[in-house]
Amino acid sequence: MTRWLCVLAAFGIVCAVVLTWPGAAQAELPVVHAILFWSRTCPHCHYVMEEVLPPLQAQYGAQFRLKMLEGRTPANVALYQAAVQRFNIPPERRAVPTLIIGDHVLVGSREIPEQLPGLIAQYLAAGGVDYPALPGLEQAVGVEWCGSNPCDEETASTATGAPEEHPAPDPVANALAGLVLAALAAALVYAFLAFGRASRQAAAQTDGAAARPRHAQLATHPQPSGWSTLIPAFALLGLGVAGYLAYTKLAHADVLCGPVGDCDAVQLSPYAELFGIPVAVLGGLSYLGILVLWLVYRLSAGGLGWSALLILWGLAVIGAAFSLYLTFLEPFVIGAVCPWCLTSAVCMALILLVASHVLQGRVAETRQRTRSA
Repeated sequence: MTRWLCVLAAFGIVCAVVLTWPGAAQAELPVVHAILFWSRTCPHCHYVMEEVLPPLQAQYGAQFRLKMLEGRTPANVALYQAAVQRFNIPPERRAVPTLIIGDHVLVGSREIPEQLPGLIAQYLAAGGVDYPALPGLEQAVGVEWCGSNPCDEETASTATGAPEEHPAPDPVANALAGLVLAALAAALVYAFLAFGRASRQAAAQTDGAAARPRHAQLATHPQPSGWSTLIPAFALLGLGVAGYLAYTKLAHADVLCGPVGDCDAVQLSPYAELFGIPVAVLGGLSYLGILVLWLVYRLSAGGLGWSALLILWGLAVIGAAFSLYLTFLEPFVIGAVCPWCLTSAVCMALILLVASHVLQGRVAETRQRTRSA
């Protein structure tokens, strides 16, 4: 009897060791393998790597293995070309970030977050999937991640210690930003000078006609002015720019930037939001407010029209000052310039100049009418 008890005890110990041996339980777990082609100068790549992938890596751990291949080295470039041939990637989709998982090719910062979570779950349910059969994959230079950690601990320093590279400065874009900065500063100086002159004229007018209330003196309906009609034109242009930038920001879409500047780098910088709200959305609301105030000014007489003009002027001052701050950040802090943002800044500066001129002219016109009366 004792002998059989010893045999059963020994059998139980062996079973416990086998079942609890490191890797024994994990050996049967399916694993999904994927490849990510990326570039250091691609802001959409950094969005995918910093916002999209970490939660998935933390969720699936070692069941999600990812090779991250930066596209500078010849071996990685050759591997990407092999992937283009293998998966028949059309020219319009040959861009980074590109993620290949199984037979699926995901391109851009919209497709990857939308489709990758479902594909990982799908392939895990099917028993996992290996890396795609691409010639040169073993020679590719990059880091293989097992979940949130490098599969090879020796590559950890390579994964986290590589020096950050920034694109070379764009002299044309920086020069444009400098011109816009100067224009914004000049517009703000002119606005405060014009407001000061208007205030002095209004004070002199009040002293000369003390018998009439101030709002009564300014109660005449504004005469049609070619200058004032420029305000809605600039506001509509600025609203269009802000609306486009707001759409690309919220939809994580590429910004059509042209040969000058790097709009995506600006859009994905932390300065593109204020209290969690995209700056482009705030800009669009500012232009809408200016349009409404301009309509009130043109359609209303008396104190309401005068108050609308003053508020419009104040809103333009705030918008120009904030545009000055953002324009300064682009070349000196972010290291990239967005021509769309410069266009919006110019629109706000022009609105401020016109509003200041109209404000000063309105006070002068009212003063002249008071003298004539």
